[in-house]
Amino acid sequence: MAEKIMIASGKGGVGKSTFAAFLGMKAAKNGSKVLLIDADTGLGALDILLGVSDRVMNTWTDVVLGQCDRENALVNVSDSLFLLPSPSYYPDDISDDSIKTLTGLYEDFDLIIIDASAGIDDNLKMCARACDRAIFVATADEVSVRCACAAAGEAEKYGVDRDDMRLVINRFVKKKAVKSKLLNVDGVIDKSGVMLLGILPEDKKIPFLSVTGSQPDEKSPFVKAVGRINDRINGKYIALKI
Repeated sequence: MAEKIMIASGKGGVGKSTFAAFLGMKAAKNGSKVLLIDADTGLGALDILLGVSDRVMNTWTDVVLGQCDRENALVNVSDSLFLLPSPSYYPDDISDDSIKTLTGLYEDFDLIIIDASAGIDDNLKMCARACDRAIFVATADEVSVRCACAAAGEAEKYGVDRDDMRLVINRFVKKKAVKSKLLNVDGVIDKSGVMLLGILPEDKKIPFLSVTGSQPDEKSPFVKAVGRINDRINGKYIALKI
């Protein structure tokens, strides 16, 4: 059975979808058969980030509503990485169990990554009900951390155990934390109340990859950090690097 991980955040603009895309790519390169579900309805960006927007024909809501079969909605990103794109609007007849029902149709995958929308609305509820564990993405500022804390609290209401929640700090700049322009790592952990999974350094080249069509540099600190996070998800002990 596929392991199901929700990627969420309390607020937008923290790099949640970018992290989801890179985590999917890294897991696929390491031998897992990976499905990315873009559950950020109406604002989905994974097809753009992965460079496959011109191949999108159907969305995951088409599968749930029986308008196409499971295979026709899949977008093949690579040999081991597949995407279920987000619809441009939120259909009225989508239920709280829609993503859970959807993941049940793709149990032949090793890993299903669910990219939830930002915030603590019904979308978070729908995604939380479908996942085995959750990763919350935040930047090292008070507002982002407070929102991540709120999202974690909501996910707990919907059945995600605290022991199955982890935090990823994105766009971390050590110098700014030292100068107190940003929270330090301990401050983020204390305020969020979620165990730290990894730290992603700021990399200004990452947002432009989808625009230029370039492949990520495997030697970049950001890509290496995603690799370490993937290893930790798979149970390996990898020391944190700040």
